[in-house]
Amino acid sequence: MEPTLYPQARQANILVRSPLKLNHIEARIFALSLGCINSKSLELPQIRIPMLRVIPKSKSGPVYEQIDAACKTLMSKVVSIAKTNSKGKMNIKNYGIISFMEIDEGTGYVTGNFAPEIKPFLLELASEYTTVEIETILTLKSAHAHRLYWLLTSWDDVGSWEVELDTLREQMVGTEDTAYTIFYDFKRYVLEPAVKELQDIGWMVSWEPIKVGKKVGKVLFTIPKHVIAESTGPQTIDITPKGRAKQKQSDQLALGIISEMPTLHQRIVARLQKLQVTDAQIRTVLDYLGDDETKFTKLLKSTHQLLVNYETKSKVYDNIGGATINHLKTEIPGLFAKL
Repeated sequence: MEPTLYPQARQANILVRSPLKLNHIEARIFALSLGCINSKSLELPQIRIPMLRVIPKSKSGPVYEQIDAACKTLMSKVVSIAKTNSKGKMNIKNYGIISFMEIDEGTGYVTGNFAPEIKPFLLELASEYTTVEIETILTLKSAHAHRLYWLLTSWDDVGSWEVELDTLREQMVGTEDTAYTIFYDFKRYVLEPAVKELQDIGWMVSWEPIKVGKKVGKVLFTIPKHVIAESTGPQTIDITPKGRAKQKQSDQLALGIISEMPTLHQRIVARLQKLQVTDAQIRTVLDYLGDDETKFTKLLKSTHQLLVNYETKSKVYDNIGGATINHLKTEIPGLFAKL
């Protein structure tokens, strides 16, 4: 039986942003395991990965021991998701990720099962999830780069991410690791090498430290839009260089982000889609903006905090799409009569 590995992997943002420590082989197995999931699946599939994808040009002996050790560690990994209820009480749920793994030297495959409790964070993801290209993430040479790639991709529609230093450290190296508590060490051995790897594959992210008092307390990332091409899905709408939406023959049109679109168009469409604005409303917005870069920039800046509040759940919205439209009507008066 040949394995089915899809070109993209996705997981809910709440899972992406949970503290998780993985070594490089564990990170590769995890990414490839996610690649076994079809985006339209309703049930978690069996994990089935060729060992050569985990460690290329593998040989017998220590390689199998490395993969076996990585699989055992992955089975022990737990992500903790904490939420505060309406009464201010903390609720912490701990989830295993993978419940079973087998390494078969005869077939050359790693097989396994996801833990059933993790299903809501991997399947039927309508919003607040992150998609990465498997082949791109497998080019990364360190576990820290893998983690930072997932984290920054989850914020690339916002364009920037300001994060507490302690939170970033936990998200990249886990809560159980007591190393890198000094900013100099974290910067030298974790952050700078990981950023350089991302830049080496052409994703020119950047960062700067923010001092709180006399010490560095936060990190601000600037994140260029990282376009993920949809491998399957409904018909797309092309956006012409003048910013006009041109329909294709289809009863139900979806706004796809295509490589020919100008960068600002990409970000506007992605931003409004993430805020659950309808396709028809997005077309109206694009039609109004035309090719006015000032209006583009104003819209992106205007909706930045709205998206941050929605993504981090710092503010609860009954209808984020409606809230976004009302916000745009207020901030960009010319849109009021159009929407």
